[in-house]
Amino acid sequence: MKKIIKFTGGVLLLLILCALGFGGYKYQTDDFFRAMIQQDESKLYYYPSKEIAPLDEFNYSEYELVTENNQKIFTYHYHPNTQSKKGNVFYIHGAGGNATVWASLIKPLVDSGYAVYAADWRGYGKAEGRPEYKGVYKDTDASFQHFRKLTQRDSLPTIVYGMSLGAQLAIKITMDNQPYVNALVTDGGVGSAQQIAIDYAPFSFIKNKHRKHPENFNQDYIGFNDIKKIYNIPKLIIHSRKDQGVPIFHGKKLFENANEPKVFWETETSHIMTLRDHPNETIIKIEELLK
Repeated sequence: MKKIIKFTGGVLLLLILCALGFGGYKYQTDDFFRAMIQQDESKLYYYPSKEIAPLDEFNYSEYELVTENNQKIFTYHYHPNTQSKKGNVFYIHGAGGNATVWASLIKPLVDSGYAVYAADWRGYGKAEGRPEYKGVYKDTDASFQHFRKLTQRDSLPTIVYGMSLGAQLAIKITMDNQPYVNALVTDGGVGSAQQIAIDYAPFSFIKNKHRKHPENFNQDYIGFNDIKKIYNIPKLIIHSRKDQGVPIFHGKKLFENANEPKVFWETETSHIMTLRDHPNETIIKIEELLK
């Protein structure tokens, strides 16, 4: 019996040491895992690219804006090649890339007669700095106010369009500027920073920690909550059942919490690839939303 107890104890000790060793290895080699432990939002939620994609096929204007603390960001206004412009889209990209990298998703909107204004955040594209929760919102808000100055005289509808992590910002911008927004669209939208941390936590004890301590996450804007405060603005919530970036639970809960009028479109694309895979249908749904 003593030998069995000794053997069992040795096995348990070995398992504990292996677990600690694996945890230490993950902490040292996996940036996402380390960011999750440290709750470093700049690495947990944001994956900026400094690459500037070619925009030769677009007719566009580029602007340099200065936001708080002398932070410089860059925005791009893509113009349709038509005299009969249909509307103005304020487009907010997701966690990865930048406003030029995602221009291929913007193209179907531009080709259909919509002018699209896309902004980068600090740390993205040509912009210096480090992305973080509050700063990213300040950059988005400053961009929206500039977008309004450029478009307020043409009397065309304004659509706020948020992709993935940008959906939370799109909801917040719409909530704060309801008199100036005619429609809200989200694709693969994140409902809250806390929920994403729960979704991606590699171990159950970390998931439980995130569930029990919402105060550890920025609460300045939460898509699940803010969308409840948007009234009389049509909403199109797009989410793929095959989305491996943001679980469809986010989209369904955003739709459930939204006030009428609202439409939920469940697709089978990759994450935020609706405009790539279903461009014509997307345009039709947006135009139905505006009616």
